[in-house]
Amino acid sequence: MAHDDESVQALTEMRRQGVRNPIAETHIHFYQVTRPGGVPYPPVENTTLYRDVLPPEYRQLARANGIVAATIVEASPLVEDNQWVLDLVRGDPFFKSFVGQLEIGSADFIAHLNRFARDPRFVGIRSFLWSPPAITLDDAQLRDLRELARRGMTLDLISRGDTNPKPRVEALCAALPDLRIVIDHLGGAQGQTPTTEWELSIRRLAEQCPNLSMKFSSFYDMYQVGDGNDPWIAPLDLAAYQPSFDVLLSAFGPDRLIWGSNWPVSNLGGGFAEQVKLAEDYLAPLGQQVRDKVMFRNALKFYRRVPPAIIEDRLPPKW
Repeated sequence: MAHDDESVQALTEMRRQGVRNPIAETHIHFYQVTRPGGVPYPPVENTTLYRDVLPPEYRQLARANGIVAATIVEASPLVEDNQWVLDLVRGDPFFKSFVGQLEIGSADFIAHLNRFARDPRFVGIRSFLWSPPAITLDDAQLRDLRELARRGMTLDLISRGDTNPKPRVEALCAALPDLRIVIDHLGGAQGQTPTTEWELSIRRLAEQCPNLSMKFSSFYDMYQVGDGNDPWIAPLDLAAYQPSFDVLLSAFGPDRLIWGSNWPVSNLGGGFAEQVKLAEDYLAPLGQQVRDKVMFRNALKFYRRVPPAIIEDRLPPKW
């Protein structure tokens, strides 16, 4: 497929430039607490995150860690903040794509989508987090989700705890087979030993939903303490993460696992470079091809507009 070839070509070009192991970032947030009106997130009491978080800081991290391209994911429910981010990185080819946040099922969803989709960097939507509070698949939601699929755009969502339970995600995938969906942040993995319930739900989702990918991101969340406003110390040994990583990789395979950091939120649990190292150390024994897919190629293939008529085979290849 053409878009698969482009990811190969991009990898070849990186190697030609001397970048042996390029990384494509898929989950960062920008916001400016000092601008007029402030921001809805993070809250003031979150002293780790409540500060201006802007592109120059991330570019410095990226250079130090082999990241050659990035996708921004909107963290704000305010419609105009989508435009604020697009303007913030306008003209910077490093920030290749942007996942906005719009309320699926709202009366003005398609009008807003028409506006923002004029910018080719606007490749998808993150939803079912701020509002609406649940995946209902009522007529209004289905209308908007079908429009996303028609445009070849993507949907990011969280599925952990009471937020978008796995059966609702499965129903979403079944109702919209042409919509490319990704679950963020390890699908709610927690602790060193995966629960049987979580593992079965992950394996069922992967099997029943060929249009669903999993974001290999925000590792430190597995060891979160408290409500997420106070820092915690996550382990840095791979053994603390490997059982859950194994479940996700064996369920989704290397073609549907996509790396991302969740910076700066990831700073609550640990360092940026250390999280990258956990990913690289886990993937290294699996071979260069698997590593390149998870850390680079899959991001380029997923975060772009791909009309349903040219989406690759419904069932991913066995590996």
